[in-house]
Amino acid sequence: MRIAIHSGLTMRGKVGGVVEQVRRVAESGLAGYWAPMLTGHDTLTAFAVAGREVPGVELGTAVVPMPLRPPFALAQQVATVQEVLGGRLALGIGPSHEALVRDAFGLEWTPPIAATRRYVERLKAVMTGEDGRVVVGGGPTPILLGAVNPAMVALAAEVASGVVTWAAGPRTITDVIRPALRDRPDGSPFRIVAALPICVTGDVAGTREHIHAALGANDRFPSYRKVLRREGVDGVAGLAIVGSPDEAARRLDTFEASGVTDFAGHVLAGNRGDADRTWEFLAARAGR
Repeated sequence: MRIAIHSGLTMRGKVGGVVEQVRRVAESGLAGYWAPMLTGHDTLTAFAVAGREVPGVELGTAVVPMPLRPPFALAQQVATVQEVLGGRLALGIGPSHEALVRDAFGLEWTPPIAATRRYVERLKAVMTGEDGRVVVGGGPTPILLGAVNPAMVALAAEVASGVVTWAAGPRTITDVIRPALRDRPDGSPFRIVAALPICVTGDVAGTREHIHAALGANDRFPSYRKVLRREGVDGVAGLAIVGSPDEAARRLDTFEASGVTDFAGHVLAGNRGDADRTWEFLAARAGR
């Protein structure tokens, strides 16, 4: 199982901070850097800057909301970034959430499964030149879907190269994602990227409170509510990996045994010491 970092710095920080985090990923021997695209900066543009400064690190979007980019526009942007990165971009996309699409983006919400199928078909056609509109770039780009529930996971198994999950534990991987892979049309490799908060700390209760304060607002979205109920927790803070190095290692072993190919740790700590210890733990895990 590859060990990577998941970060929300693209939504609230400076591009220079993203560059420094990607550099730390490289220096720590971690496999990649995954980031969402919602508020704040354009993540793909930030990746182009960071990737030009820091070689060798895979950069993945987790995820680009499809309503924000028509397929042709996204294909152009991906081709440009992929050329800069030399093929190191992994493209995670998803339909987002109804409340965000209507209220934040000011767009019409459409049934997500059918809309995602159409979008991926059009995106692939443009990216490969199948529709006659060739987009130059740095080679083929793997498409992963943000998926944690059965219908979207089944679609991902059919049309994508993998899934990116948030707030999903081993139960979702074992009971929802793995069974869907039996029906993959060509049996090709399928990535399961699991992003989850992590903190190596002695203050378990305080850290879970900190995680809830920082990320708990996302728990209200219906798709996350479903997966949290499946995992038997009230929110992502309850599912987060929090505790001693031995406890964190045990939890990662469970993810690896469930079939996760990439664990993307969202380091979230109440103090700098715990944050540094968590980075060191993930680096040691990656190097073992």
